[in-house]
Amino acid sequence: MSKTAREYAESAQQLCVLPDVYVRLKELLDNDTASLEDIAKLVSLEPALASNLLKIANSALFNFPRKIDSIDKALMILGLREVENLINTYGVTAAFSGLDPHIADMDRFWEISVDCALLTKFLAKKAGFGQNEGLFLSGLLHNIGELAIVHSEPKKVKFCEGYNTEETPWERQISAFGFTFSECSAELLALWNIPDSIIDPIRQYPNAYTEELDPKASLLFITTRLALINSHPGMYSKKTFLGQHLLEDLSLSSDDIEQALEFCNVEGMAIMSALNVI
Repeated sequence: MSKTAREYAESAQQLCVLPDVYVRLKELLDNDTASLEDIAKLVSLEPALASNLLKIANSALFNFPRKIDSIDKALMILGLREVENLINTYGVTAAFSGLDPHIADMDRFWEISVDCALLTKFLAKKAGFGQNEGLFLSGLLHNIGELAIVHSEPKKVKFCEGYNTEETPWERQISAFGFTFSECSAELLALWNIPDSIIDPIRQYPNAYTEELDPKASLLFITTRLALINSHPGMYSKKTFLGQHLLEDLSLSSDDIEQALEFCNVEGMAIMSALNVI
């Protein structure tokens, strides 16, 4: 009997363990009596986490005119919600840092994931979204389900990576597993208690082309495909692949798309470095 997306996620939860400092920070963040000083002190005790947070805080994602040189300052300037998103980013990416790069094309995986995150953040601003801090993380982790599956099904994952002009990645995933990797992503992130505001667009976006959904899901539909186009120039057409009606619903123009791609191509490597995925 074929395994479900949830069953693969449960297996991955046992294999790919979240760092101890991440678990302690999540407990602290969930405690209403915890102070910013408490959080900063715990982050500072973990050099890898502190370094990553500062690198990302000083990146083009936030574009602050002055350098953020301490965790205390990062908390004050970015705010608790944004720092929590960065901590979630660190925890999930660190959990999969030990995967064998020969099992799956990890370079391409992270390139597309980071591109999607950057495109989503850029276009969310263009579309006039208000509170959209979690959308970067939705873009980054939309396909993390592939890494949840790869240990137990390396041959099937390799098959799914062999998409081409005639068959999209999602069609191959459904053919091999009966579901898309994004479904497994949503299940795994739910098991790890990632906020619903980050998971919901991941869970919904595959249906955005045919259903009227939250605009965040529609945006993620566009950016997952745009990241794929950017990774494989000439394989798919922007005109037919992105969903013109979704672009119109979000008031996004072709100029907006080109500006987003330019931003993504300039900043992608720096963000991958900050996340320690290259």
